[in-house]
Amino acid sequence: MEDGLALWDAVYAQGVTPVGIETYANSRRLEKSLRLQNADILTEYNLLEVDLARPKVKAAEFFGKDALLAQREREHQPAYLCTLVMQENVDSNGVARYPVGNCPILDPATGEALIDSEGRRSYTTSIVYGPSIGKNIALGYLPYEYCEKGRELEIEYFGDNYKVTVEAVGYGALYDPENGKPRS
Repeated sequence: MEDGLALWDAVYAQGVTPVGIETYANSRRLEKSLRLQNADILTEYNLLEVDLARPKVKAAEFFGKDALLAQREREHQPAYLCTLVMQENVDSNGVARYPVGNCPILDPATGEALIDSEGRRSYTTSIVYGPSIGKNIALGYLPYEYCEKGRELEIEYFGDNYKVTVEAVGYGALYDPENGKPRS
């Protein structure tokens, strides 16, 4: 369509926001630290670990209430879903990489995958390039002992290790679309 660009420019001038499935399902979602069912929200983790628990537990009885109350009584959870940012994405051959899928999260001192007190291995649940911050962003479950903003860890992707920094423990947006600026 030869007038396609002109049409798009006219629609954009009217205030339409350009979003596609990649923007909605991945890059913008991770810039905002939003969780996705069956990718980040998994049955092996509880709502407190995912940072989606409501502040109060309703008085009415429901299936799982006893387990939820027991989880809430813990001093801390065994793991938390954290937001991580890759510091560099260049591999050992000098090629920029944009990882996808699940990558093991490693302790840089030992090179071993992190394992929480329940025996669950840490890995990225979602990872994508965030254009608003100019870096790869990942969500991943970390054992409580590693849940510290600013902590440096590594992920492994196709045989190369990449440094990542914990930017948020639980929910923590990296980009505020209301003012169009990265979080400070």
